Amino acid sequence: MLKILRTHSWLLVVVLAVIGVSFLLFFNIPAMSGLKNPSVAKIAGKSISLETFRLARQASSIEIALSSGNQPYGENLQQILDQMAWTRLLFLQAAKELHCLVPEEEVVQFIQQLPFLQKEGKYDPAIYQRFVSSFLVPQGITEERFLQVMHEELLIGEVKKVLVAPVEVVSGELDEIYNMTFGAVQVVLFRLNIDPFMQGLQVKPEEIEKEYKSHSKDPEYYTAEKRKAGYVFFPFPPEWQSLKGKDLEEAKRKLLEKAEDFSVDTVRLMESSQAAEIEKIAKEKNLSYRLTPFFSLDHPPTEVEEPEKFAKAVFELSQEKPVSDPIETSKGYYVIVLLGVEKGVLRPFEQVKSIIEEKLKRKKALEALFEKSTAIEKELNKALKEGRDIEQVARAQGLLIEKPPSFIPVDPPKDLKAAAEIGFACQLLEPSRLSRFLPTPEGGVFVYLQNRFAPALPNEMEIKNKLEKDLLMSRRQAFLEEWVLWRSKQPGYMPPASLLQTASIQDQ
Repeated sequence: MLKILRTHSWLLVVVLAVIGVSFLLFFNIPAMSGLKNPSVAKIAGKSISLETFRLARQASSIEIALSSGNQPYGENLQQILDQMAWTRLLFLQAAKELHCLVPEEEVVQFIQQLPFLQKEGKYDPAIYQRFVSSFLVPQGITEERFLQVMHEELLIGEVKKVLVAPVEVVSGELDEIYNMTFGAVQVVLFRLNIDPFMQGLQVKPEEIEKEYKSHSKDPEYYTAEKRKAGYVFFPFPPEWQSLKGKDLEEAKRKLLEKAEDFSVDTVRLMESSQAAEIEKIAKEKNLSYRLTPFFSLDHPPTEVEEPEKFAKAVFELSQEKPVSDPIETSKGYYVIVLLGVEKGVLRPFEQVKSIIEEKLKRKKALEALFEKSTAIEKELNKALKEGRDIEQVARAQGLLIEKPPSFIPVDPPKDLKAAAEIGFACQLLEPSRLSRFLPTPEGGVFVYLQNRFAPALPNEMEIKNKLEKDLLMSRRQAFLEEWVLWRSKQPGYMPPASLLQTASIQDQ
């Protein structure tokens, strides 16, 4: 029946009406599910069954996939999904309390407006069908379940709108941020170099040996990890050189779909431990499946297109996600499969002895440098307070004085050392004020803001509008995060055990 929905949206409305009823039943009879499933959490004094929490995790997984295209595979995946599932259930409970309703036709429109379901600016039922077969079915997710998740997404969206309604950005505040971000600044930099602190430092042999034994997991002490991969390359045909505009885009889209199909087939083979069948599948599709030798990240195979990009993609794969999405290069698409990993091994002590010695010397030098910087900071601020010449005091303290030309904090000179750190510090400083000591690879720097000029940008309103939008979004997100923490600590609420150990739920 749901296949018909791909082309008849009015039927989708009918099904969503049923889903709406099941949604209400689902959250109004938690006690019955609790009789069959162990309780893993509590919300509003009611037990949340294991099955309810599992479905919330499943919905969170779909949310991740739709928003980023890839799940955050790794050691913390389970923790991420637990946190997202708990947050989801909190918002859905709030939706009940606020009596939020989402008309079924809005859910239809929401699904049909998803960016990945568009072709030439319009909803394409064929793309939806590929999404169902390539994404939902392999994960055991029914179309009915997907529709329910989308319904929940819109309910959660309504809750968030209500919660963040009081959050705002006032006009005067926006002007201040605009001036501090885009107004040109004139600064004096006082640099403290680490080199003098390195001179004459000695490290005892027993210190070096102790460091080697006590920090045996330090990556610097290991040989480089190596990986082996299989790959299929989908080249751009030579005749494409004559294509332009929409014709070229359409040709690339079709080739990308071919690469995506192969990626999906390969994922299925890897999930069923049939890596040996990949070459067979490739041959059936008239594709050439090739293997690389084991290689390190800084020594990629030279026979591939854009070796550095290829190597980076291989080292982003994992045992949990061994198959890449299609990776575009200037000459075609790659689909890459991780076939083997050779972990780096601890190098013999004699091979890393000099590295450890230099590392310990730098550590001691940094300790001395930061101790010195604390004393210097006090002297500089004292000079400012007493109205003395700060440059003269800085020179007496052995600081190197640098006076770059005026610049906009968000766009500091590219040849300025530690430009990003200095630019950010300038956004926070008032004129005639000194920054804290900013660590840099060469040592560190103090920033003294002499003057800030009014911005003189032609697109002021455009920039302010974007600033306001970004700031409002950031504040709303922070507010929602605080709300989740607050709600989690209310009487009748008990997060899953996996979250009780995290700082996000614990009392500060």
